[in-house]
Amino acid sequence: MTNSTRENNFNIIRFVAAMMVILGHMCHLLAVDVNLFMGQEVSTIGVKIFFLISGYLIAQSFLNDSNILRYAIRRAFRILPGLIGVVVFTVFIVGPVFTRLPVKEYFSNEWTWAYLKNIVLYPLYNLPGVFENNPYPNAVNGSLWSLPVEVLMYIAVPIVFLIFRKMDKIKVAVFFAIILELANVAIGQLKPGAVFVIYGTNVISALAIIPYFFVGIVFLSPKIKKFLNLQLATGLLCIATMLNLSSAKAELLLFIVLPYFVFSFAFAEKPKFTKCFSKNDFSYGLYLYGFVIQQCIVKVLWQYQLTLNVYFVICSCVTFLFSVLSWFLIEKPAQQFGKKLLKREKIVALSKFDIKKIE
Repeated sequence: MTNSTRENNFNIIRFVAAMMVILGHMCHLLAVDVNLFMGQEVSTIGVKIFFLISGYLIAQSFLNDSNILRYAIRRAFRILPGLIGVVVFTVFIVGPVFTRLPVKEYFSNEWTWAYLKNIVLYPLYNLPGVFENNPYPNAVNGSLWSLPVEVLMYIAVPIVFLIFRKMDKIKVAVFFAIILELANVAIGQLKPGAVFVIYGTNVISALAIIPYFFVGIVFLSPKIKKFLNLQLATGLLCIATMLNLSSAKAELLLFIVLPYFVFSFAFAEKPKFTKCFSKNDFSYGLYLYGFVIQQCIVKVLWQYQLTLNVYFVICSCVTFLFSVLSWFLIEKPAQQFGKKLLKREKIVALSKFDIKKIE
């Protein structure tokens, strides 16, 4: 059921998705009209693309090696080091530089240290006196909201596959994707703008992206992949963008068309972008640092009244630099350490007591 080949366009798709998030956030941070795609913010589309690919890759990883301990180590060393890096950078460098408070007062404020809760995936967005006068005030890094949802999906994959281990995994994924998407659309219609917070995360916002994770799992099926066609997917996407639909109908159509296009592009015949970022994945760093770097640049350059496009180019370049540093200084070494850890005798011994491999 899994596909071991690396001949795909996933890396460039994730890079583009990260840039979509940066562009969408740029509109908010400059207080200008937000770019929309099929009635949704372009940054939201970018996050949904991330979850599509994540669903595919995470489920594939677990099905290839369903040992819970090894799975947990791989996931932890993928997401936590980069997150720790950006949180520490934000608190100890961005905060002191941009706060209106004296540095001593900044570090004595309880909310400065509370921000470190982001390391344990509890989203907090404000630092004392930081970005208070920006067009989008106070928020330091709004991108962090989706990480608890991502980790929740890491936990959900083995649980769902274990509970339904006697059923076809693709059918299970289809079931969860459809049920959750219908719930998302229904809540959007019945209670638009609703907020229900658990562990610092708006469950309603999470529900808007979780279905896409399960859709990503569906494309593990070779039978589904046979129907992928980039020309057809492109045509459907173009038609979908021209239709004038209600928000509910547009979301349901996006739920069908976007995954089909993303995976048709990912598995296009003779993929042209296979080697692009094949050794170095900067997309996570782009996502982590984009918002906070954008806020810094807006703070510094706001007086010059630059256009959205100029801000986007500047912020993208600076964020890319930070993503490169994050990859080579934090993420890549951490992943290499994680791989070494998995080979240690104690880990191998402990893993023998774990669950039987899921076929």
